[in-house]
Amino acid sequence: MKLCCFILTLLVILATFVRADDQNRAGKILTVDLAQKILGSPPESNAMPAMPDTEIGKTWVSRMSYSSKAGGAASTEISLLIRHGDSADQAKVIFESSKATFKGVDVAGLGDAAYRTQTPAQLDILKGPNWLIISAGTVREPNPALQEKAAREILTRLP
Repeated sequence: MKLCCFILTLLVILATFVRADDQNRAGKILTVDLAQKILGSPPESNAMPAMPDTEIGKTWVSRMSYSSKAGGAASTEISLLIRHGDSADQAKVIFESSKATFKGVDVAGLGDAAYRTQTPAQLDILKGPNWLIISAGTVREPNPALQEKAAREILTRLP
């Protein structure tokens, strides 16, 4: 929850200081077709409208999310948040700091490094200058296997 609050606060602050164009990089990776492949069923078409990326210099944050058509608490959701740093070194420092703060548990075989947190329930992956944050499951119960399935698909599409 702290990380989500931090990221949302960062987005609000950045939005007041930077120009965000109509680009949504996360939406170009986590497309409707990919969400359907990961979820196993068509996602809601209006689950989350594509928001423009927030940019400041070479750093940007992009986000996309979908949910299955089940609706309510039973609806399976998938989301991708990408925090692209000025460099791979900068991204690694922030990634490692978050891992320590949220007591991340290492996950092997994904990106340059990966860890999972319980609260918030998410899978964090470092790949070059990109820090990917993937959430998957229902409101009440995260799905680690679905997180990893999504991660593998997303990593193959990461530019």
